[in-house]
Amino acid sequence: MRSIIQSKKVLFIVAAVILCLCLGGISYIIFRPRVVSNVTIEAGSPMVDVSEFLLDKNSSGSYITDVGQLDTSKPGTYEIEIQVGKRIFKSQLIIKDTTAPTGTPVDVLVLKGEEINPHDFVKDIYDITEVSVVFSKKLNTRIPGNHDVEIILSDTSKNTTILNASLTVLDVKESIQVEAGSDVSLTTYDFVDHGDWPVSFITPVDNLDFSKPAQHEIKLDINGKTVSSFIHVVDTTPPAATVTDQETYVGQPIEADAFVSNIVDVSDVTYSYKRKPDFDKEGITEVNIVLEDTYGNKTEYTANLKVVADNDPPVFSGIKDITIYEGQSVSYRKNVKAIDKKDGEVSFQVDSSKVNPNKAGKYEVVYTAVDKAGNKAVEKAAVIVKKQEVTKEIVYEMADEILNKITKPGMSKQEVAYQIYKYVRGSIAYTGTSNKSSVIKEAYRGMKNKVGDCFTYYSVSEVLLTRAGIPNMCVTRQGGKTQHFWNLINCGNGWYHFDATRQRDGAETFMMTDADLEEFTRKRGNNYYVFDKSKYPRTPEK
Repeated sequence: MRSIIQSKKVLFIVAAVILCLCLGGISYIIFRPRVVSNVTIEAGSPMVDVSEFLLDKNSSGSYITDVGQLDTSKPGTYEIEIQVGKRIFKSQLIIKDTTAPTGTPVDVLVLKGEEINPHDFVKDIYDITEVSVVFSKKLNTRIPGNHDVEIILSDTSKNTTILNASLTVLDVKESIQVEAGSDVSLTTYDFVDHGDWPVSFITPVDNLDFSKPAQHEIKLDINGKTVSSFIHVVDTTPPAATVTDQETYVGQPIEADAFVSNIVDVSDVTYSYKRKPDFDKEGITEVNIVLEDTYGNKTEYTANLKVVADNDPPVFSGIKDITIYEGQSVSYRKNVKAIDKKDGEVSFQVDSSKVNPNKAGKYEVVYTAVDKAGNKAVEKAAVIVKKQEVTKEIVYEMADEILNKITKPGMSKQEVAYQIYKYVRGSIAYTGTSNKSSVIKEAYRGMKNKVGDCFTYYSVSEVLLTRAGIPNMCVTRQGGKTQHFWNLINCGNGWYHFDATRQRDGAETFMMTDADLEEFTRKRGNNYYVFDKSKYPRTPEK
């Protein structure tokens, strides 16, 4: 019995084990894994197909996870849910970044002391992740010249790339100096040693004035940057000149500049004696002349000064015999000068006490000049007074001279006539007497002595009008207590009355008609402008 029970137990255990094995096999078949534990891709790669996650490549599955929202550019581990059949499985997507960043090195130009950024030395940086850019070592832009630069590119996965570039540090001079008046030809290299880097002038330096000291601001374009510098135009060159020995008289000082000529300097120059010479002592002395320009540059020259006594009298020039006609005035001093070697032009006296200009004869005039030293010069000349013979030629020559003064080319005849009218009326004083025997003689007397009566005014007017080519005739008063003479003229627009005699009330008596004369006579009375109209042409009504 016991053995039977034991046998049944064994059979039960065996059956149980077999049952468990069957159940376990069935469970494994049902619940066994259908996906891999993880899939690894390179950052930036496209999302893999779901089949990459399946253990059985012949099976099919689909993503439960919205992989379209998954950023494959970011390294990390991401949980992925996949449906195979009716079951959902979990796996992992591992995104790794094993690719180093890339970029193109760039050579950089900076000015001395200018700050730099490592990003300036690289372009076209590429990496799937964020990239940091740093220098491999600190750079000093205070040192001009060319420097090798090492740039390190690092991504977030610590992949690195090293790029090599060049840094050029330019030291632009704050200013340069050029000599005033020199031949200046400037290039950009005078301001900065820029090698092959492009540098150009913004300021047109060829238009600057370098002839005198000044300061000019210069702007340069250095690889697209505007930089300022200055040109100091200075004068460090002392004046140059030609030196000539000088001679002077005792007691007559001369300035230092008398010794020098042909001064060459870009600025104003002053002249002085290093030691003032003694001008009161005869003899030859060596003197030192100091030339100093505006900017303190000095030159010293040596010359000889000769001091002599003044024994030379003044010398006259322009003295000559004078010929005049009776009654003509004399200008004894015209074109006469007295020049002294020491004193220059000096005054002189004229003794004409023996000359009678109103009586024909030969007379003597004496010129005397005395310089400061008492040296006297005396010269004599003859004054010949001739008896005056008045001719038409002489009078016409006098008239032409007057016309040249009072008229201008291009004037109409009426304009010329009016200038004659104003001249005669304004230059001759009324005295009430005249020589009525000759128009020529009275015209001469009127133009020469500038006195007379109405016949004088008429005579001078007739001569001037005739020489001016203006037709004219004499009109005389008819009746009345006294005579009166005036002109009738024709300027091309008819005959008009012309009376240059001064009127007490200043009335205008130029270009009058017959009607004007009648009205004037009515007001003035005394038959003033009454004349025999039958003897003369009629005037226009206006």
